[in-house]
Amino acid sequence: MSRDHFLHGFLNPKSVAFFGANNKGGSLAAIQIMDLIKSGYSGNVYPIHPKLESVMGFKTYKTISDIPEIPDLVVVVLSARIVPQVFRECGEKGVDKIVLISGGFRELSGDRKNTLTEEICEIANEYGMRFIGPNCLGVFNNWYEKENYNNSFNIAIWELLRKGNFSIASQSGTLSSHIWFDPDTLDLGLSKSLSVGNEANIDIVDCLEYYKDDEETEVIGLYIEELKRGKKFLEIARELTPQKPIIAIYVGGSQGGNRALQSHTGSLAGDSKIYDAVFKETGVIRTDYAQEFLDIALILSNKILPKGNRIGILTNSGGPGAMIANNAEKHGLAVPEFSDSLQKELKEILPSTAGFNNPVDCTFDMNLPYFYITLPEILMKSGEVDAILQYGVVGFQDVIEDFLQNEKIAKWAEFQIQSEEKMDKIAEQLLQPTMKNSRDYSVPMLYINPMSFTSPWSKRLRKNGALLFKLWDRPVNALAKVCEYVSYKKKIADL
Repeated sequence: MSRDHFLHGFLNPKSVAFFGANNKGGSLAAIQIMDLIKSGYSGNVYPIHPKLESVMGFKTYKTISDIPEIPDLVVVVLSARIVPQVFRECGEKGVDKIVLISGGFRELSGDRKNTLTEEICEIANEYGMRFIGPNCLGVFNNWYEKENYNNSFNIAIWELLRKGNFSIASQSGTLSSHIWFDPDTLDLGLSKSLSVGNEANIDIVDCLEYYKDDEETEVIGLYIEELKRGKKFLEIARELTPQKPIIAIYVGGSQGGNRALQSHTGSLAGDSKIYDAVFKETGVIRTDYAQEFLDIALILSNKILPKGNRIGILTNSGGPGAMIANNAEKHGLAVPEFSDSLQKELKEILPSTAGFNNPVDCTFDMNLPYFYITLPEILMKSGEVDAILQYGVVGFQDVIEDFLQNEKIAKWAEFQIQSEEKMDKIAEQLLQPTMKNSRDYSVPMLYINPMSFTSPWSKRLRKNGALLFKLWDRPVNALAKVCEYVSYKKKIADL
């Protein structure tokens, strides 16, 4: 069980002490306390400060020995040279879990080398302490209190996020935090995030071992600069991927990237081809792009996986259909020509100007029920496609309302504007049957609306469970990698 793993305590503390917090907004430790306040954390918070009476409304203590209990977790944001003494004080208090945010350890290069990492590791071993970091950005648990949907344990992310089944382990604090700055345009929920920094004591392999048995983690994302325990990574990744897909960004391999890593964390990155081989052997999905990382996670988190790599394309415009098909085949997806019987069935309901052999091009047709419901259902029932991409799910009322802002148009136009409540109902009626069919047939639907992601109609699509993209390149690229993963799972199952 994941609750028996030592990382469970890092993500579920009932009390947290902070070294380095003050009331200045620019203090990282203060921001972390503000994160706790914002996320509704219900545990005890103990700022440690030699002079201040309170920090962010919490009573301060001059030393950790003054705190009336042994904190479940200690967060340290202090100058590196002070950290060994702080570790010793924590050990004497009986603390066994520390998140070390501070930098200034192994990442220093040139004539600025120091032995601080060795010192803190020795102290941690002496007192039986485990610590995350140094040079990290903290941890996040969106399921800290399952019964309180809006509560979390958060000292890493500045936004309130929806609960999800996607968990991250990252050697970059920024990647685990900054990608969540705009949650209103991201339909991916987050379960947990562990920023492990320089991995002086706890590494990505530890995180994978924890996520393996964590019931709220079904998809795992990794940001990797180096693997210290390569053999163990191979072992745990090979065990994990048939049940829980892993998406990884590896940033080493290039000369510029290696130089950046050496100055940032002191990492010595390996040959990118070696990591490619490791990922391929273990079924890890590799991407070089943060946006694709999130796109793949979104598709996988939806838990509707294609059975193969055949895609059907529905569109109301020929150009996007052609570009989707072209890009799909370049990325290893199949765009099969439909059977004669399927083409005949489509031809009977499509306009005479439509194309029906895949892509299915409806041209500009306003028959929404058959575009949103009938056509996808026919393709799913046929068994001839494993996934569907649908371009042109445009909010026409959004466009019309914009036109009506013009006085001359408004004077003459006879457009019928539906109420917000009516449009909500229309979206539900158009989307829910296909969402059910998508689950029943295990055929993922990827929708594409070139309008703003936060337009009224886009929001309605997303509210009803649609996996929505603004343009067509991203869903194709992400789906191709999901299909490669599905192929790996099949190969492993057949062994």
